[in-house]
Amino acid sequence: MNDRDSLAQLRRALGNHHRALEELESAVLEFEETLEGKTLNRPEARESRLLSIPQVCEYLGMGKSWVYRRIHNQELPSVRLGRTIKIKRSDLEQYLEAHRHHPADSSQR
Repeated sequence: MNDRDSLAQLRRALGNHHRALEELESAVLEFEETLEGKTLNRPEARESRLLSIPQVCEYLGMGKSWVYRRIHNQELPSVRLGRTIKIKRSDLEQYLEAHRHHPADSSQR
């Protein structure tokens, strides 16, 4: 095997390794979020100032993609702690209040 073939083989192996690491990281993050979501029923977790994505999803009754889209569009402020994204309870409450539907007063017609 010549140097060019060896280099190509090494690049393929590194690419495969990189994809495997990304898949592993994604699985670990999903597992961590699942574990965090299971702590939601504990009293101290309900009173927490920072909420995990699964907690926000459960609180709002919305899916992860909806929540992540609001974070990405900067509609919903978030805090990144390492690889974990958290949302301050007060920011979530402000977001909800700002998006609250106020029907027109029917007595003004």
